[in-house]
Amino acid sequence: MQQLSVYLNQAVELAAQGFDTVNSMQGIIIAVVAAGLMRRYKQIIGWTIGATLVHEGANIVRRMLAHDASPLPNFGDLAYWKLVGIRLLGYLVAISVVYMVRRLVLRS
Repeated sequence: MQQLSVYLNQAVELAAQGFDTVNSMQGIIIAVVAAGLMRRYKQIIGWTIGATLVHEGANIVRRMLAHDASPLPNFGDLAYWKLVGIRLLGYLVAISVVYMVRRLVLRS
């Protein structure tokens, strides 16, 4: 039972960390648009992946506009993929919350 608690705490910590990476103006706008376009909650995985791809694409464009010497991330770096995974989890949480609020408000 204690081991289950440890795993649950790690999952909650990862979700909070993911939400923190999405909790910027860029991330919130992407999550609101994704939740607004989502018709059924069973589409959440597709919209989460799409939102993460849009976020990563926007980061690349931002670095290109800033004339960064290397606008593309290091795709071979494990830390980059960990950040993408955490961001994916963050969008899952953010889009879910916005979608649920939207459903509650528009149902009334």
